Amino acid sequence: MIPDLQLKTLVGVVLVALAGVLLFQGRHVPAREIYNAFSYVVTVVATVVVLWDRYLWHYWPFQPYLHTKPDLRGTWKGELVSDYRDPDTHEQKPSIEIYIVIRQTYSTIDARLFSAESNSVSLSANFYTDNIGLYTLASTYRNTPTVLRRKKSPISHGGLLLSVRGTPTHQLDGEYWTDRSTKGEIVLTSRSKDAAHDFAHAQRLRYKSLTDR
Repeated sequence: MIPDLQLKTLVGVVLVALAGVLLFQGRHVPAREIYNAFSYVVTVVATVVVLWDRYLWHYWPFQPYLHTKPDLRGTWKGELVSDYRDPDTHEQKPSIEIYIVIRQTYSTIDARLFSAESNSVSLSANFYTDNIGLYTLASTYRNTPTVLRRKKSPISHGGLLLSVRGTPTHQLDGEYWTDRSTKGEIVLTSRSKDAAHDFAHAQRLRYKSLTDR
């Protein structure tokens, strides 16, 4: 599905191209020729838009000369610290190992968090920038603990804000909160280009530390 902004751009390019053709020729153009020209331009522009959205946007020189949107694709490794307390012992849990898998096109982004105890799937995700152009990844998500842990830790929903550090990105860090009134902090400093499909798979991947360069 072509996003609304890209669809408007596509229509505008088509109309401008057709108007230019008609003015340049300066003659009466049969309806069939107009239809053929329209179909050709639509096909070419739509193909370029799809290629840009899925593939071309993250290659040099398109990035960073045509846009500065960060490329976060892959699996990020880090830790999560939460203020959650065990309902039986009332002790705060220590930090845990987590992985966030990011799948991204130019117009869409999906973030999935894996831990040994639960998985989180983004319901919506997008970037926003501040007044100096620094990016933050914002997401709402649904967290699903493993079935044997749901008595103490039921399915929940929450929000996530991760600051994107560096160009190219070397760290993601920020905060999260849930509708169970828990909150915490996340820091991710290692990255694999591969997209893990679960926690066990994420543990087997090879990671590169990005904070040492």
